Amino acid sequence: MGQNCPRFYGNDVGEHLLDVGFPKVRRKITHYHNRFRSRVKPRAANMLRMHWHAGAARDAQRWANKCQMLIHSNETQRSQRNLGVCGENIFVSTHKVPWYFAMKSWFLEKDVFRYGAANNSLFEVGHYTQMVWYASHKVGCGWAHCKHAQPVPYYNYVCHYCPIGNYGHRLGRPYDAGRPCGRCRRSCNNKKRLCTNACPWSDRWSNCADLERRHRHWTCGSGGEPARSCRATCRCSGRIH
Repeated sequence: MGQNCPRFYGNDVGEHLLDVGFPKVRRKITHYHNRFRSRVKPRAANMLRMHWHAGAARDAQRWANKCQMLIHSNETQRSQRNLGVCGENIFVSTHKVPWYFAMKSWFLEKDVFRYGAANNSLFEVGHYTQMVWYASHKVGCGWAHCKHAQPVPYYNYVCHYCPIGNYGHRLGRPYDAGRPCGRCRRSCNNKKRLCTNACPWSDRWSNCADLERRHRHWTCGSGGEPARSCRATCRCSGRIH
């Protein structure tokens, strides 16, 4: 294997290092995601710290088990209560490799990503931008050995990110550039330089912020469908969402 391959792989990687049923594996996956999120360039002013989400992990594991190679699951198969649809990254390998290698392969798309550019390609940088999407603050992953896949067996690594990122209108700005924690000075993990003031809801409508500015009472004060569909905008003033 080439120089871009992991230092140990194949039979040297025990399943106890890959199976997310082990707490240590969950902790490492979460830790490395936060480490990568804290190392973006330019620096991020509003990057949320990630935490493990059991529901997202169950969905990711279900999809990993289906062994659909690099095909993404349907959005209805990765939706979480209050958080809505979750994003999805997939990595495959003919050898067992550590989770860190799968995550780093996604992160290295940074080398072709241009912050602020309007012409970034989702197919070239989408794993990276989802991984570092500022408002995605829950992660859950799953791993499977696709023994009967054709033409060759492979190992399937899937991670889900909630709420979803990669919105086309701001793909070139997956976070706001600025001093770390500049947008969350009172809610900052100083060691990791990540924000901790995540909103526990997500908006189901894409125009909630505009509706709130123009028709606040109708959007947030009526208690009807607009308020239910714009929970983050209506309930999370001062929080990142």
